[in-house]
Amino acid sequence: MDAALVSDERLRVAFALSNLSGRAKSWAYTREATTPGCFASWSQLCEQLRAAFLPANYEYRQRSRFLACKQGRRELHEYIQEMRVLTASLVGNPLPEHIKETVFMDGLRVGPARTQLFRVQASTMEEAIQIALQEEYSHKQACTPATVWQSNPASGGAPTGSSGNGATNGPVPMDLGMAEQSDIRCYGCGKLGHMKRACPAGGLKKKFSSKPFGSRGRWQKPRPRNQGNAGNQQGRGALLGKL
Repeated sequence: MDAALVSDERLRVAFALSNLSGRAKSWAYTREATTPGCFASWSQLCEQLRAAFLPANYEYRQRSRFLACKQGRRELHEYIQEMRVLTASLVGNPLPEHIKETVFMDGLRVGPARTQLFRVQASTMEEAIQIALQEEYSHKQACTPATVWQSNPASGGAPTGSSGNGATNGPVPMDLGMAEQSDIRCYGCGKLGHMKRACPAGGLKKKFSSKPFGSRGRWQKPRPRNQGNAGNQQGRGALLGKL
């Protein structure tokens, strides 16, 4: 039960005081004992509680957080929850509805909800929230593919999009369990008849070198003609002539 649901003013104040705890409870009963009738109305109780326990710049900080609130990478419902909490904290000096609605629209990230709100132009923040939620839901429904693998009683349990004689009229979901063994190809070695996890070659293709191999191993750069055996013989003859 909430104190705001109580219609009578005195009963509402009494109910709120009975639900206080800690320092707030001690403060309230001390005030009631020293100054009888200090909580004559609900508004007086709320005002004195805010003055006693909230910082002096509390409303300024909450208003600054509200005006700077952005959706960012969060989900839409998380952004809406924070906006509602910040709005409820500004009960002492609430902002006008058109300002709250403008801040909410400006904080939305670019998407279908923001586009629809700028097209419809809501008058209150709650109305803008409902429009954004509806547009977000419609966008998710449109992006979700329809379920085509469903039981069709008219066709005797055949998948949706297929006729009774086995011919398909629409897309059929891929199921590897219904594929034949000869149609399965390993994307590791490229052969048919098995998958990569059961590949006898380990699923690895043979890697061939881009350079050719000679009889002595790897390919070597050929030497010029003036080098090699002929050059050695000429040098040996010149040395013998000098001797």
